[in-house]
Amino acid sequence: MQSNHLLYICAISLLSSCIAASQQTETKADSNSVTAVTDEAPAKQQTVETSPKKPPSEILKPQAGPYPPECYKTITDIIQSSDFKSDLAKKENIKVRIDRQEKSKLFLQLFASEKDHESTLGWLRLDKANEKLEDITVDPDKPVLLNYDRSLISALRQNCP
Repeated sequence: MQSNHLLYICAISLLSSCIAASQQTETKADSNSVTAVTDEAPAKQQTVETSPKKPPSEILKPQAGPYPPECYKTITDIIQSSDFKSDLAKKENIKVRIDRQEKSKLFLQLFASEKDHESTLGWLRLDKANEKLEDITVDPDKPVLLNYDRSLISALRQNCP
């Protein structure tokens, strides 16, 4: 038998044994905890909890609290009247999520919803007190001021707390 064939057979058997050993290790592992062995006492083990602290239902909720549907409708109208542009979605397909509120400023996530995923299109800051709409997607410290239909701001003040 040639040495190349022998080398090939040895490599295949080595890989097979590695795969079998890793599968055996994976069946013993628990995804909710990790066992760590300390250097002081080789037999002493510690369990570290790796499960998330927040329930999955809380992850996508707005941080500033619930908002009525009229609030989202008014914000959507403001964005559609603005000069915000996205190459990823048509303006009429843009959806809004209120991320948080700091005093009179609403921080908005703009996204488009596909069949099986969402794509974030940008981030805006809407200041109700000063009637400013700013695009903060690229740099929140250097926002781009957007123009919009300012007659909608009174409806925003009524519909959004």
